[in-house]
Amino acid sequence: MSHMKLIDRHNRIAKYLRIGVTDRCNLRCRYCMPEEGIDFAHRNDILSYEEIIRISKLFSKLGVEKVRLTGGEPFVRKDIDILLSSLSTLFDKVHITTNATLLSGYIDLLKNINVSGLNISIDSLDRDRFFMITRRDSFDVVMNNILKCIELKIPVKLNMVVMKGVNDMEVIDFVKFGLHHNVEVRFIEAMPFNDDDGNRDVYMSAAEISQLIATTFPSLHKLIADGSSSDKYTIHGRPIVGIIPAYSRSLCGSCDRIRLTPQGEFLTCLYAQSGTNLLTMVRDVNVSDTDIQQAIMDSVLQKKKSGFEEEALINKNAFRSMTTIGG
Repeated sequence: MSHMKLIDRHNRIAKYLRIGVTDRCNLRCRYCMPEEGIDFAHRNDILSYEEIIRISKLFSKLGVEKVRLTGGEPFVRKDIDILLSSLSTLFDKVHITTNATLLSGYIDLLKNINVSGLNISIDSLDRDRFFMITRRDSFDVVMNNILKCIELKIPVKLNMVVMKGVNDMEVIDFVKFGLHHNVEVRFIEAMPFNDDDGNRDVYMSAAEISQLIATTFPSLHKLIADGSSSDKYTIHGRPIVGIIPAYSRSLCGSCDRIRLTPQGEFLTCLYAQSGTNLLTMVRDVNVSDTDIQQAIMDSVLQKKKSGFEEEALINKNAFRSMTTIGG
């Protein structure tokens, strides 16, 4: 293994790459994109699998140990199994964030490549509320797939975006589900990205979420920060709850994450509005792997201290959708 490292000016080492493989999704979750969808990227405007693999090899040489496929919904992209199989030979840890609607045909593959983890996004355990949030009637499929993965001992975490007045009354039910099935449930702050996306009205802070859980589970105990994107908690001594301060951003100081968008833009922060365009680089015959590697290192060096610094630079008129930056 190479000894090169991706290090920034705040002494953080980037070891974890999130790869958005598509901006398309088969759900229309209210906090993520409008009902009619967005202007999705055309096929030739997104990285091909060959290009993703070429770039991934460079990240691997630069010390990245873990990749996570995100979207949109990764399983919407055709032949995703080809990419998954390749990445599993390049990296020790391959994770996927998915809404689990399309998992049934891939469960054997996930078992075979020994996938390190599935983060399954589900914002309600109630069929009608699930429909109201996602605008799609996929609850039964999702729940069956979750239970099947748990049964096959594929490592699963559930991700719930907590929205005040929308689904916060289910937080305790999610904790109970996690305890019953022995899976970690992660509660994510809704991120008010755009003035009119409704997320400001439903925002519930990480502190409020943990207070809510503690009222029913007084044994809730926060563990020492481990450098991940979530604060971890135990209940009855079992590590079962994670809370992700996506908007209050109290964990930027230990961030080891970098991201590649479907359009090949390399971003060092979830809040970054622009980054380094690797798509044009991989498509230019005059650009070598060494050049791309250098561009990646230069970008990481410029990584801001926190998401607040990045947010301050955002053009307020540019509409941003989670589906284009991979969550």
